[in-house]
Amino acid sequence: MPAPKEGGIKGFLTRAGVSFYAGGLFMKEKGWVWAKKAGNIGFMVATTSIVVLMPLIFEIMREGQMIEADKLQVKELRQQGYSDGQLAELGFPKVAMGMKPAVLKSS
Repeated sequence: MPAPKEGGIKGFLTRAGVSFYAGGLFMKEKGWVWAKKAGNIGFMVATTSIVVLMPLIFEIMREGQMIEADKLQVKELRQQGYSDGQLAELGFPKVAMGMKPAVLKSS
């Protein structure tokens, strides 16, 4: 025979406590499942980022170094009397000659 249900505030608090305990067990179980899924997704995002973005970052850094080296060469050649046209014929990029690229020029 089931225990009689208590009424009033004591019964409400008793039922609420049992309900909160059951909800806590459910959330603990589902929380671990979601934490594992989130961990797997985070691991995939991190490794993909490393594989994809690190080479891109290295290439951007190398490109910056090449532009700086070209700027030094352009500076030395200008001191020797070379014009912008001659430097362009030698293959120096416009950025190294101190000009804005065509995509940045306003029309």
